[in-house]
Amino acid sequence: MRARLACLLALAGLAFVDARASAQDPLRLNQDPTSFTDVIDAFDEGDSFDLNVHAGFRREQRNAVLRRETLDPTRGVGRTIELGDVEHVRNLLDLGLDIGVFRDVMLYGRLPIVLSDDRRIVAASGAPGDALIAPFPTYDSPTFGVVPGGSPPLFRMPFESPTRSGIDVLQVGLAFDLTNQARRPALPTWMMLFELELGIGKVMKPCEDGAVERDRSTGEPVLVDGATVPVSCDTGVSEGTHAFRFETRLSRRYRHFEPYGGFHFRYAWPGKAADAFRAGGRLEGFQNDRPPVRGGLTAGVAFIPWENRGTWQRFAIDLRADATYVSEGLAYSAVYDALGSSTHPYLAEPNLEGIPRVPNDPGLRTVPFTGLTTVQAHAQVRGTVAIEMQAARYVRFHVGATFNWLSEHALTYGDACNASASTSDPNDPRLGGCEDGLLDPHYRGEIDSPGRRFRLDDNLGFDLFVRATAQF
Repeated sequence: MRARLACLLALAGLAFVDARASAQDPLRLNQDPTSFTDVIDAFDEGDSFDLNVHAGFRREQRNAVLRRETLDPTRGVGRTIELGDVEHVRNLLDLGLDIGVFRDVMLYGRLPIVLSDDRRIVAASGAPGDALIAPFPTYDSPTFGVVPGGSPPLFRMPFESPTRSGIDVLQVGLAFDLTNQARRPALPTWMMLFELELGIGKVMKPCEDGAVERDRSTGEPVLVDGATVPVSCDTGVSEGTHAFRFETRLSRRYRHFEPYGGFHFRYAWPGKAADAFRAGGRLEGFQNDRPPVRGGLTAGVAFIPWENRGTWQRFAIDLRADATYVSEGLAYSAVYDALGSSTHPYLAEPNLEGIPRVPNDPGLRTVPFTGLTTVQAHAQVRGTVAIEMQAARYVRFHVGATFNWLSEHALTYGDACNASASTSDPNDPRLGGCEDGLLDPHYRGEIDSPGRRFRLDDNLGFDLFVRATAQF
């Protein structure tokens, strides 16, 4: 009887202690943070090895207005006029793998496969159905319509790029936690990430879908036996560049909320596409021969209205904002295919490295136009709304949407002279007419000089993504 009474008293005491603990902390937190700062482990107590396998689908759509500058030589002022609408749609299959190598240390890999990449430029409302982009815009007349002198246009609208598909890049990286709130509750979760992006896919080339061979002097289709000759569009999907990315992330769990923030930086350089970025070789006159540098800040909060630690289940709503600065650099712009495939001699004919002392000076190298243009520095702002569902211990789903906005910027922004380059020879032909620096062989006055530049405005984007993760 006494033994039974003692057992009953002990059970009542345990129930009382458990009730007090539940009243003080009814939410029993999961050990892992939300996905923004989550790093899988290895050699942990009761869990010697972790492996995550990711598979997802992503759709990216960008819409913008293509504009061009004009000049009034009598007034010395200018304006921009609307040429058309730009649309870029990509569908991707996202594959990924995370491998835990030690406590709060993991290696990871990502392989996005481009299922389709479609780009088009449609003439603005009121423009001719087969709008022609003239090489020399004027203040009083639009830059589309009849091209004076019977010369070919820079390009025609509507302009359709070929549908591209294939492997773009391979991303491999190392991520680790300097501090982990799950291990030391007094500290936040602080993650560091180092990533190498390798452009392993076939490099894209500028091309027009359905294009035919055209006479360079008139722009008219070339006929062979009464039929047009199609242009081959065997082009890849990769930009052919490599990049290094660094990111640091910080989060702190406060019961139902997990606010977080971070900083990211990306530096890219030419890889397989070196011949496109440095046509003619490593020339001192090049002002920009690398892609833009990117850096920015991320801030957000994950709201966890419900979770069950015992069954490894969780439901979270993720709200995120990101602001990124994109520096000036040589890039694949919205007019890459249109200008790169142009038959107009201003673009189709190669530049010389400088002005030769004598005709056909063998000391100067030719620099063809590859479609890459110097893009003006601009800002990118993104907002993401996502739902993260931990269905069970080994399964997690992620669904969301991202809204993108880019500030107005010039797509053709090259300078005639590279002021950072110099020569001690006052007769160096690379000086050209530069008062300071050397001639930039990338410069094309027909598209880069003020009053002729192409610009992008009202650049909005919308992405949808879904991802499933198997956790072992």
